[in-house]
Amino acid sequence: MEGLLEQAGIRSHFEAVISVDEVKRFKPDPAVYAHLRYRLESEPGDTWLISSNPFDVIGARHAGLHAAWVRRSPEAPFDPWGIEPDLTVSDLEVLAERLV
Repeated sequence: MEGLLEQAGIRSHFEAVISVDEVKRFKPDPAVYAHLRYRLESEPGDTWLISSNPFDVIGARHAGLHAAWVRRSPEAPFDPWGIEPDLTVSDLEVLAERLV
């Protein structure tokens, strides 16, 4: 993850990077979201997960977190599981504008 953020030129905008590698589990396992809250020392309702993958958003919302879906393509469907993102944006710049 660090390498991807570096390559995109945005690593300096993040205080820390938290990875599923630390818990040896994969999203949408609830342990992943619990680990995120533990590392951030935050409550579920105060925690946001940002992803372009609908399954990440669904897992986070199911775990009680807020979630934003970065819909990279206007044609991309959101998985029909009855759980919706709190916020849908087209890119990270729009996300920053909407969260401020």
